[in-house]
Amino acid sequence: MQRIAIETKYGWTTARFGRYSNGHLGIQLFLDGGEPLAKISTNLPDTNLEPREFHFDANNNSSLVEDIMRSGLFDDTGKKHQSGWCEYPVLKVKDHIEIVEG
Repeated sequence: MQRIAIETKYGWTTARFGRYSNGHLGIQLFLDGGEPLAKISTNLPDTNLEPREFHFDANNNSSLVEDIMRSGLFDDTGKKHQSGWCEYPVLKVKDHIEIVEG
């Protein structure tokens, strides 16, 4: 199994993948000691996403977007969805990354 490591301004993190009840991809970052850092995805249930796409939680994690994109593990699809007053960019886990849920 491939370890998905991302260097952030808060230290090295490991990404863990899961799925929301509607099938959308969920991603949470954990610091090396196992402490949760951030859930970088959010679920917008009334939207359609491809299996490797997710809504980046820019509302709560805007300070991490540069680190996330610099990791080289994600692509910005250019799509965005609105929920309330917030706009959430749709990112995609690159095809060469194995998504292992759990």
